[in-house]
Amino acid sequence: MFSLSSRTMVRKMASANFMKTSLRPFGAMDLFNRDLVEHKFTSEMHFRSSFDKIECFRVIDEEGNVVTPGYADKIPVDKLMKIYDDMVTQNEIDKVFDQAQRMSQISFYMTQLGEEASGVGTAAALKDHDLIFP
Repeated sequence: MFSLSSRTMVRKMASANFMKTSLRPFGAMDLFNRDLVEHKFTSEMHFRSSFDKIECFRVIDEEGNVVTPGYADKIPVDKLMKIYDDMVTQNEIDKVFDQAQRMSQISFYMTQLGEEASGVGTAAALKDHDLIFP
């Protein structure tokens, strides 16, 4: 059984080794293209049919300022508040279930930490007549 300090040391060694080897070419790839893992943002939406890297479309910047005109008033304030409340609720549920999983009260739980908007925002766009298939 590893002690806490030896676990920490193993993790540091593993991550250090991963960082050294993660940029090596795989298979037929000759070079590592760093542009594939770095994100560029745009406020214009383009639909493409090529294999070019797609820029990440966004409506607001890191400070919460609207950078794409026309999106500021598309969703009513009461719906935005409901979406925000649902994201905070999801975050709190994640904390409870993550702690329960760590105490072996449940067998498995995967949090949405930092990804609350993807689930809540998608669900908020659904209407009563929409069908969801697994």
